Amino acid sequence: MNYNNNYENTSQRDKRALLEHAVLTKSPEEIAALCQQLGHVENSARALGLACRFRGLSYVKALVEGGADFTYKRPEDEGGYYTIDYWLAPLEMNNVLLRATFVNPDSCFSSAVMAGKERIGVLPIEQRVEIVKYLYDNREKVCLDAGELLYYALMSGSKKIAGVLKTLGAGFSDQRIEAITENGRSYEWMEFCTMSDSLKDEEYIEVLSAVAAELGGKRFHYTESVYWGNYSTYYDRDRLYKPEIFRFILEHFNQKKMNKTKLMRGVIDENSVTCLELCAENGWLDTPRKRDEMIRYASEHSQTECSAWLLEFKNRTADFAAERDRAEKRMMRELNANPNSVTELKKIWGYEKCEDGTLVITRYKGSSTEVEVPEKIGSSVVAKIGDWAFSPGAPRLRKEQSALRRAITRITLPETICAIGDGAFYDCRALIQINVPDSVTAIGMRAFGCCDHLCTIDLPDGITRIGGDAFMGCDHLSAIKLPEGITEISAYTFGGCLSLKRVVIPKTVEVIYRQAFYNCSALESAVIPEGVIEIKQQVFAGCTSLRSVVLPTSVQKIKNYTRGYEPETIFGKNADVTVTVAPKSYAEKYCRRNDIHYIYPAGQ
Repeated sequence: MNYNNNYENTSQRDKRALLEHAVLTKSPEEIAALCQQLGHVENSARALGLACRFRGLSYVKALVEGGADFTYKRPEDEGGYYTIDYWLAPLEMNNVLLRATFVNPDSCFSSAVMAGKERIGVLPIEQRVEIVKYLYDNREKVCLDAGELLYYALMSGSKKIAGVLKTLGAGFSDQRIEAITENGRSYEWMEFCTMSDSLKDEEYIEVLSAVAAELGGKRFHYTESVYWGNYSTYYDRDRLYKPEIFRFILEHFNQKKMNKTKLMRGVIDENSVTCLELCAENGWLDTPRKRDEMIRYASEHSQTECSAWLLEFKNRTADFAAERDRAEKRMMRELNANPNSVTELKKIWGYEKCEDGTLVITRYKGSSTEVEVPEKIGSSVVAKIGDWAFSPGAPRLRKEQSALRRAITRITLPETICAIGDGAFYDCRALIQINVPDSVTAIGMRAFGCCDHLCTIDLPDGITRIGGDAFMGCDHLSAIKLPEGITEISAYTFGGCLSLKRVVIPKTVEVIYRQAFYNCSALESAVIPEGVIEIKQQVFAGCTSLRSVVLPTSVQKIKNYTRGYEPETIFGKNADVTVTVAPKSYAEKYCRRNDIHYIYPAGQ
């Protein structure tokens, strides 16, 4: 490293490197002097993290007094998507914490670093505790979120650091509590699930009990991620149905979000009477219908211990006269029903009523592989196909239901439909024909993703929004005309469409997002119309047959892919593309700067 007294013309990147190197090789006094010479150093967080993990309190103080803090914004030339939280460096960097979003292969989070020829290990926990105390006392100055540090300390089992933070008064923020008790779609929730999955069986209750104690009496949210994280035949994991863990989950997670039928069937599959007793204690078997359904399931699967317990439970709790009366009334209603009545349609469709009185189809429950969606159910108009309504990958499906959906070949939608939700037909691999009515204005993310046999599809011009991944993996889709009116082509919209040879992009499009045509290996040419302003990274990467592209004069920004590798243009590694550009345009400058072969239009 070149240390001198004049850093006036030194770039911020080089300043960061000098400071990080000094942390590993110089004394605290030398670091203090260097900080004065360097002046302001952007992203000094990593240097501060190295000091917290490997060097000691005197180094941390020298950096903080020299202006270093944990503010960090990932430089564009480093690639990646997430900010790295270097203030977590004092924690135990175990497998749980390594699954957190902020972690990347960074020496700051490793078990040792090299300082010249010397190998430096992680500081003893007692020294890291003292550093945490100092950081807490100076938390505003160093931009430390003590509540978040407490959260990750608890999740990673860093007990001593968590203990001192609680003694000092740290607690979870309202945002953190909301993220893990209410918001099942946030990345914080998915990160919580991923970290929880990594806990060993003997750690699970202890760690999550410590986190639960900070939630102010609220329960953890519950999604299918919790189920699959604790029960997976693929990963040979079955701790969900260990009675002590099953009890913990029922007590500390939101039961209203649980698929109780699926969980009870799992209990019966494991032949766990103890877990069945816990289900009964929580009221899951209170309704005769659910109780009898579980009795049938246990009997059909020859789970004798559970069958015996359920029958004994029924004898203790059932009101046989009342149940017989209700069964007779239900039978009469079904006898009087006609095929188009609400009663019969409810057997085929799951649906919900919107505020405007229209219906959204939430679930196909029928048995036919050629499906016609009704215009009305009762007096209410069907106006939307909801999220994952036909998808074999929808939550809470039995294996036979998933198989049926995967075998659907034709779907007819009524002209009353105005929107198609996220993943609505995702993975309907046998689907060869579906109409998109003129009334549709929006198509959600992954709506037709992995519909392998879908060859063509007409999109009406009334559509103004198509979500990302909408046609991802449609292997047989050969041509498509995008509707006039859309202003963007979302990320990965046609990713992996291996047969796509022709696509017509309307003049209303302004932005084409990353990987929009990624791995469209049959695509031979593309015309980007005037009006497009920005093209994101890797839009045509993996398009190995692409030879001709027209870029408009309107384009003002084209993003290369730089994460961890040599920069790649929007054409990836394809060097055989010839681009038609206007003289002196931004597109020409982009091609020249990136050594892309280009030509001018005829006559220019």
